[in-house]
Amino acid sequence: MSRFLTVLVLCVVVAGDGGAQRPVAQPGARRDRAMLEQRFRERFEQVVKERLALTDAQLAQLVEVNKRLDGRRRELFSEERKVRREMRDALQAADDQGNEARVADLMERAIRVQRSRLDLLESEQQELSAFLTPTQRAKYMGIQEQLRRRADEMRRRAEGDTLGDSFGPPPGAAGPRRPMPRRPGGGAP
Repeated sequence: MSRFLTVLVLCVVVAGDGGAQRPVAQPGARRDRAMLEQRFRERFEQVVKERLALTDAQLAQLVEVNKRLDGRRRELFSEERKVRREMRDALQAADDQGNEARVADLMERAIRVQRSRLDLLESEQQELSAFLTPTQRAKYMGIQEQLRRRADEMRRRAEGDTLGDSFGPPPGAAGPRRPMPRRPGGGAP
């Protein structure tokens, strides 16, 4: 299963990177990518069908919902990555009034993206409720979340991003001190 998820994540990262700058692919590379995406979709469908115990009709409906929502999902993923990248740059820039306004704007954009993601999730769940049980929907949501986290982690590693999802200082930077642990009995060390 781990091997499947690794391949799955690679495909999602490659397929979902609509906003990144890439060199123009050669015809053979496009063909290879299309074949890889097709194999990914087939394997993903097989795993989802097995893990959710779907009928063929349920799987067909799920595939249709995914096709309809995939474009919006990719847009939101791309926008979220862009906002995170810009926020990271803004937080590393000098502290001045112009930068404060930029950070405030980015915070608003980040919230709008999250709201849009929630709206998309709600819409998807409404559609899925027409043919999946609540348990199947919950399991499917778990698969999607696991996949998204793995894709984020792989993307961060590929980009050399050590900050992860946070906008705070990089690891090793001075930050708030952790309280010292107390000894049993309530006394300070």
